[in-house]
Amino acid sequence: MDIFNKNLEALALKEAALADRLRSANIEPVNIETTKNGDRTFCFAGRYFHSRYDPSREASLQADEILSREPDWVVLFGLGCGYLPARLAECGKDKLIIHEPSLEILKGVLRSVDLTALFSKPDIHIVTSPGEVAGLVRSVVDGMDGILAYQTPPYSQSFPGQLAEHTQKVKNAHTTNKAGISTEVTSSLKWVDNYFANIKSFFKYPPVDTLKGRFSGVPLVIAGAGPSLGKNAHVLKGFRDRVFVISAITAFKPLLKHGVVPDLVIAAEKKDLPEYFTNGRDDLKTRFLLAEVTNDKMFERETGGKFVYYNPYSSLSVEQARHWGAGFFPSNGGSVTTVALDIGRMLGCSPVIFIGQDLAYGDGKTHADGSFFNETRVVIDPENKLIIEGGNGHPASDVKELHWLKGLDGNPVASRYDWVTFHQWFEKEMAVIKASGSAIKVINATEGGAFIEGMEHRSLKSALESYATKPVDAARIMREAERSRPPVDTGGLERSFCSILDGLLEIRRHSQSIVKTARAMKKNIKGGLTPHLVSRIDKIKRLEEKLFAEADRSPFIWETLSAYTYSLKEYLRKDEEGTTEEQFERNLIAIIDSYGRFEEMAERFIPALHNAIETVKNEAAQATVLSA
Repeated sequence: MDIFNKNLEALALKEAALADRLRSANIEPVNIETTKNGDRTFCFAGRYFHSRYDPSREASLQADEILSREPDWVVLFGLGCGYLPARLAECGKDKLIIHEPSLEILKGVLRSVDLTALFSKPDIHIVTSPGEVAGLVRSVVDGMDGILAYQTPPYSQSFPGQLAEHTQKVKNAHTTNKAGISTEVTSSLKWVDNYFANIKSFFKYPPVDTLKGRFSGVPLVIAGAGPSLGKNAHVLKGFRDRVFVISAITAFKPLLKHGVVPDLVIAAEKKDLPEYFTNGRDDLKTRFLLAEVTNDKMFERETGGKFVYYNPYSSLSVEQARHWGAGFFPSNGGSVTTVALDIGRMLGCSPVIFIGQDLAYGDGKTHADGSFFNETRVVIDPENKLIIEGGNGHPASDVKELHWLKGLDGNPVASRYDWVTFHQWFEKEMAVIKASGSAIKVINATEGGAFIEGMEHRSLKSALESYATKPVDAARIMREAERSRPPVDTGGLERSFCSILDGLLEIRRHSQSIVKTARAMKKNIKGGLTPHLVSRIDKIKRLEEKLFAEADRSPFIWETLSAYTYSLKEYLRKDEEGTTEEQFERNLIAIIDSYGRFEEMAERFIPALHNAIETVKNEAAQATVLSA
């Protein structure tokens, strides 16, 4: 077998589509030349991409520069003849994402240089587009890992446009990872609190599953609150009875300003936001679509009705949704409009049309006119810091890092990290939809802000004239769905809550034992690391095994501890100096802190479990009385 086919065979184990493209590509591969010392190089676009004398030594110097910065992952723009990634791998730095922008270069190199050893390493990936790089960063790189993006001068000089897009995509993708950690740390505990607070509401309001397939072929308009919403929201009014409308909570008031009352207002806020509503008749004309972890005050607000959706990231929901009559867990990209897309697919809607989904700043604004953020003023400073001055929802001077996305006209538009994460999710989801062979059409009729790869971009008027051709009685359909809700499985819920409670009681008991043992060991450490002291570690290990077994019955405990989990991970990453006794003592302190958190969370939720069990019993008793 020749070198080319050997390389393709190795490449196909991880990148089968790329191997097939290279095998069938009708392109002229770059010509590989032999250097003075017998290595390989090539000339492309008038530039040599490696030294014509000693490419290996050149790669070693580049690798030394990269290694001195101690990244967890290296993202290389350019494979070249493979000298640099090979040298990095030799030095133990084999977590690499390689983006080769030229198929001509890649095919020429693979025909002349044996890279099978490189391709066989599990954490070395090679792709040919910025989107694929972003996908890999999102999927294989931990948000806590450090990334170093690196390119050699020939690549930066030969592919400046591709490099600019590559750099921004890498930054945005890693921002998405870090944002996910930030959300988990700041929100997980509150989400669990909200779930328990909402149990009574779950008995009252049906899961969104009851609407499954009931809007087959009906156009769905999903309204975000981006600055461009005012450009076309008025168009929607003329087609209102021929479409189904889901509005983000932030877009509710702006839509009302244009005479549009949405069918559903979707929200997943962990705190109450009364300022987003009218507290009047318009609230009663719409229904809420609320995440199960939404603040309980939102469930209490007076509206025309409510539906509940359950999230796949909540262990409580995954465990109990079926008892509430739900089996649909929408894909979630961090915003309610991302959730709405998956819900629209479940409803059977087509096409799905987005408006107000700017994901970028426009006209010095963060949101549409009429929103809670109406008075916010935006200024971009010369040092690439986005300064949001004044306005509702922000401190007097709220500084955020500036990000860029490709705009509708191809030019960059200013964005921020949370919008970037939504943008990343949309593009990934569109690729998933395409790969699935789904016939659903997704249209971005935002008419401002960021370009979203995979969506069809056209004006709202054009889209509605094409697809909003038949009247739809959305209110009647939703009333029928509400009446069709299956009964809640109170028996299953009670058994589930009782099992979780038993697990928490055992977690508390084992945590207390571990903390007590570790504190006694810490007290005796001053006498040195005696065999008896070291042997006590075995006791802690046995207690840990029992605790983790019980934690399987109460998996949500890990979500409540997410903030500490990440701080513990940072501790484990540190390479601290000190004597064996000092390190032993630091580890004991970490054990005491860790299992103290377990005990604290068990104490926090044991009363909530008791209340949940009592609520379920009361609801079951009332249902029995009503059916008698």
